[in-house]
Amino acid sequence: MEKITVTLSANAGVAISVAGKRIWVDALHSKKVPSFSTVSPELLGKLLAAPEFEAPDAICYTHCHPDHFSREQTLQALERWPKSKLFLPQRQFPAQQLVEGECPEFSLGEVTLRFLRLPHEGARYADTVHYGLLILSPQGNVLLPGDCAVAAPELPKAVSGVQVDAAILDFPWLTLNRGRVALESLNAKQILLYHLPFPEDDENGFLASAARAAERWEKGNAKLLCTPLQTELI
Repeated sequence: MEKITVTLSANAGVAISVAGKRIWVDALHSKKVPSFSTVSPELLGKLLAAPEFEAPDAICYTHCHPDHFSREQTLQALERWPKSKLFLPQRQFPAQQLVEGECPEFSLGEVTLRFLRLPHEGARYADTVHYGLLILSPQGNVLLPGDCAVAAPELPKAVSGVQVDAAILDFPWLTLNRGRVALESLNAKQILLYHLPFPEDDENGFLASAARAAERWEKGNAKLLCTPLQTELI
């Protein structure tokens, strides 16, 4: 059976190839925030030319914070691939699919995109319209909770009864004790940690902290996703 591939753009942006479909999640953003990395014009050129990012069937965003979403870069992608379907939880484009409700689902052939209404990390972002994403396919199921509050009880409830073959998570899910406890119940077969800076932007030692947490994680199934165009197999 063909493998699922996950390729990083920057921060919490990925392109996922599964069951003949290519799905981008938070892949395009251009605002540089302290201690993290973004999609520079140079990196954007590399992404748009890379086979791993070619011709997305779906371009999805968990929320519209500027370190996850760029309207300008999304327009560039849509000009290149106008048949791509666009999914956002806020109205940004005339032709987009608005993600709303508790658990909306959309079909891409054999692939189902199930969006999960989840709380954003941090009290100051309590009002943020934010969705995680569960990708369901015959090849396996991939969970991307976005910037979901670490250990939020809403997440295990949202994926109850679903085998999570891979969870792509913000790194504090493994560096914080409450996150590790929550991961026990999630029982993902494979964990990829992202929302990490590139080495040149790592002002706070996040890479080393995440690497230590992955090494100490007793299940041994965690790996960092932190290099532009890094591709991992699921």
